[in-house]
Amino acid sequence: MRPSRLPLQLLALGIAVSLFVLVRGERRIALTYSVPCEVRLPPGLAAASLPADVSVSVSGPWSRLRSLDPASLGPIRLDLTRAHAGTASWSVRPEVLHLPRGVRVDSIFPAQGTVDLRAAPPGSSELR
Repeated sequence: MRPSRLPLQLLALGIAVSLFVLVRGERRIALTYSVPCEVRLPPGLAAASLPADVSVSVSGPWSRLRSLDPASLGPIRLDLTRAHAGTASWSVRPEVLHLPRGVRVDSIFPAQGTVDLRAAPPGSSELR
């Protein structure tokens, strides 16, 4: 009687599935997310126009990005509390995003800009 090759076949199948998952999980992909902005303005001033969100392109292993929750990336805080009336500049750095290990920022749009700060109408909020 021949010995059964079933255990050896199951071991080979297990190794094949493990390699498939490992190789597929390390494939690098790029995705773009819309991340909301939270703006802090100086007391008594209002902004003419600021972005409500920015577009962030990230890349990394497929296994990390498929489980990435876009809400966990932000919000991006634009702090203009030290600015004065007139034109103020703002910028977004990749370091402010909450990224998992192995994921990197490829681009942020818009990454910087200017805004006109003017006297706020009575009763308006400093935080948008």
